[in-house]
Amino acid sequence: MKILPFTLIWYVMFITLHAQNITTIDLTKAKFGEVPASRIFEDVKYIRLETHKDGLLNVNWAHFYLTDKFIVAINGFSPVYLFDRETGAFVREVSSKGRGPDEYLSHFYLSYGFDETNNTIFTRDDSKVNSDNVVVTRSWKCINILTNKVESIFYAPLSENNQEIFAIHAPWFIKENVYISYCNNISGKNRVKLVVFDKEGNLIKKYPNYAEYEKKKSISMPAMSGIFYYYHGQTYFKEHNYIDTVFRVDEYSMSPHIVFKLGNKQPSYYHQNNGNYNKEKYLIRFVYESDSFVLFNFYYYTETITNYFGEVTGINGTTHTGYYDKKSKQAYISSTPDYKKSGYAATGLPISFYPTVMNKNNEMITKIDPALLWQHKDKIDPKYRQLFQDIQEDDNPIVVIAKLK
Repeated sequence: MKILPFTLIWYVMFITLHAQNITTIDLTKAKFGEVPASRIFEDVKYIRLETHKDGLLNVNWAHFYLTDKFIVAINGFSPVYLFDRETGAFVREVSSKGRGPDEYLSHFYLSYGFDETNNTIFTRDDSKVNSDNVVVTRSWKCINILTNKVESIFYAPLSENNQEIFAIHAPWFIKENVYISYCNNISGKNRVKLVVFDKEGNLIKKYPNYAEYEKKKSISMPAMSGIFYYYHGQTYFKEHNYIDTVFRVDEYSMSPHIVFKLGNKQPSYYHQNNGNYNKEKYLIRFVYESDSFVLFNFYYYTETITNYFGEVTGINGTTHTGYYDKKSKQAYISSTPDYKKSGYAATGLPISFYPTVMNKNNEMITKIDPALLWQHKDKIDPKYRQLFQDIQEDDNPIVVIAKLK
């Protein structure tokens, strides 16, 4: 079957947008300027994580999730630690590495690998490398962070077509015994974007991928997680970087929900392995939505370099953050137009931050490098000086917890 050309696909989508209640976020008309976190967040708290000998974190690789009681810290790809969300005190490690029934051998997922509905984290339990040198996940262990026990083993779905590969990420919970995963386009021409399945690995539905990119042999396999979030009990999905649309998705249907209008900042999906095409473009890597706002982050680089293999890649990139006000229908980017600033300004502290994780209670969690505060401790507002008076460069990260207005 011939693949529909992009122009036809987007024409069909354009007609669909006008037939449904679609939000269009026009970033070509975004207003630039430093945005204080207090404008869109309330009850902003800074929690110093205890620098405990049994729970030391790599500030660059640590990734955090938030529950009603705990801060869940994934240290790189493992191990996982629990800290008290109010005091930052170290609680314990989750499970341990080994071959025991409640232990794990592989890594945890940094993005979208925590099921907050069921308090479980996923680690790859079994995988194989196929003839194309692609790691194919066959099953996951599902570890409950409260009991420290393996709650179940999930099985990855397999295609009935031997030529079709599901290079999938961790499961995302839709409803009881129904999960969805993003499929990486490893060849540049993979035809499956998302798969819906149950714990036993039974394939419920697969959603097609129409986009292609120019694959180069020396380029490593993509390992993206996709972007997922809940809003009013529904699951929403966006691909990383190159696609401008957020979709509502379940086991029955997939429909466009938000479209980012990027104009000349639209990156090229087809040329994603050529940095010259995506220099000074908006590569959207995070989206979250509430009744009042749509939050988004994008990566932006201004320089390229030719590597050992003769490939052009982007360098000196920065992550920027912004939001869309649903009431005024205006988008804001927290930076100057020259992209010299980044992140939401933390009132009273000489740093800024951008959200990477939101939970079901509209609470954000992100991190601050203690070395940055240590370097600029003379600029800390007096009301925070007692909290940070003895801070050291090599302390565990500070986490920011804030509720979206």
